[in-house]
Amino acid sequence: MLRAALIFLLSLCVLSPRAALANDDVLTRFRDWVENLGKPKPPAPEDLGARNTFTLNPLALQHSQLGVEYERAFGKGFSVYVGPEFAYGQTPELWHLTLAGTLGIRLFVLGNAPSGIYFGPEFSANYQIRFANHERRQAVGLGLGGTVGWNLVLFDRFTVAAGFSAQYRSIPDLEASEGALRVVLVPTPRLAFGVAF
Repeated sequence: MLRAALIFLLSLCVLSPRAALANDDVLTRFRDWVENLGKPKPPAPEDLGARNTFTLNPLALQHSQLGVEYERAFGKGFSVYVGPEFAYGQTPELWHLTLAGTLGIRLFVLGNAPSGIYFGPEFSANYQIRFANHERRQAVGLGLGGTVGWNLVLFDRFTVAAGFSAQYRSIPDLEASEGALRVVLVPTPRLAFGVAF
C-alpha cells in the first residue's frame, strides 16, 4: 500500500507540472512582456465619428442646381463629395433637359473630415438636350472652380454646413449654332442641412 501511495505521489509530481504548464498562461505572458520590454504600446484605434454625410442645399435652387450632395471622408483631413444636378423645362414649342454633376475635394485645415473648416477644388460636367422645331440638339460642357466653407457634424447624426463655391463653366448654347459654348461664372452659396452616418 505504501508503495502504491508513493507511486501515485510520484506520478502526480511528474505529471502535474506539465499539465499546469500547458494550461497556465503565466509563462507565455512573462515571455511576451520580456520581448516587448522597451517597445511603445501600439496606439488605440481612434474613433473618427461619422464618415459620410448627405445634405440638401436649398440656396442652390436659384442657380438651377438640385442642391443634393453626398460626402465621404478619407482620413482626418480629406474628403470627396459628389452633387448631381438636373433641370427640365417644357413648353408647347420645345423641351430642354440638363443632366450634370459636380465632383469635389475638401481639404480640412481645422477639424477632422467631414467636420471642420475646408477649402478645395471642384469639377463639373453637364449634358444638355434641346428639342425645338423638330430639331434635336445636344452638347457637353465642363466646369472648374473652388469651394470654401465650414461643416459641423452634431452627435454623429446631423450636419449643418455653410460656405461658398464658384465655378467657371462652359455651358453649351443650344439656341446658337452647333457647338457654341458660353463661359460663365456660376457662384453658389451653401447653407445645407442633412444627416451624417
